[in-house]
Formats: sequence, C-alpha cells, structure tokens
Amino acid sequence: MMLRRSLVVAAIGLLALAPACLAETFRLEDPASQVFPPNAHWEWAPGSLRTGINTVHMNLRVEVRIDTRAWAGRQGRIYMVLPVDAGGPVTAEWTTQGRLLGGRLVSGERALVYSGAIPGPALEDTLRVHLATDARQMTTETQRLAFHFELDTP
Repeated sequence: MMLRRSLVVAAIGLLALAPACLAETFRLEDPASQVFPPNAHWEWAPGSLRTGINTVHMNLRVEVRIDTRAWAGRQGRIYMVLPVDAGGPVTAEWTTQGRLLGGRLVSGERALVYSGAIPGPALEDTLRVHLATDARQMTTETQRLAFHFELDTP
C-alpha cells in the first residue's frame, strides 16, 4: 500500500513537470532585417563634457524581419536578446509600430517582443532604438552590437 501510494505521488509529480520539460528555446534568424543608418556612431549627450557625465548615445531605426516559417500558426513567445558586451553594459530602449512590443533591456538580458500565435512566415516591424552606455567602459567591440531574437515554445 505504501509503495503504491509512493508510485502514485511520483507519477503525479512527473505529470506536473511534463509541460515544463517540453518547452524549448530556439534562436530565430533575421537576415532580411536592416539597420539605418548602417554605420551609426556613438554621440556624447548634450552638455556631457561640461558636466562630467560620460554617457554616449546612439539612435537607430531597425526594420525587423524575423523568419518564423517553422513556427507559423503555433503559440510562442519571442524575445529580443542583447548579449553581454566586453565594453560594459549597454541599455537599449525601443518603440515599435505595433506588431512587436516596445521595451527596454540591458546587455545580458532579453525582453519579450511578441506573445501569441505566430502569424505567418515572417514577423515584421520597424523599431526606433535608443542605445546608451558609459564611454569610460567602451572597447572597440562595443561598437558592434549583436541583437538577436529567440522563440520560447510552450
């Protein structure tokens, strides 16, 4: 009787964990995405040299085209990811035209940009991105930011 009860409890526990075990994360391709201007440069914040503030900024427009063919019609959550950069933390804030969610993240984080049924073979939107970082921590690699997108399936 005790053995049977233990087996039932174990089986219920495994069933409760089953959905979590099936969830997966996939890196999505976005080779058709374009950044404008293609060779943007960091600029000092107005008055920063006078005040001793060491923040530099960059504004970009990104026409995002995420390849979602393999997941069209399925449920999922898509995240924008900014990997950790050797030059210190970079903050990104963006607005969209409404297909994706606007948001904010710091390098090393990911932020939700879409949740629901994947509508088709591509997910497209235009993002207005504002980047900021501390100029004292910048390296040459800081100039090459590598955003990417990930899909979590239920």
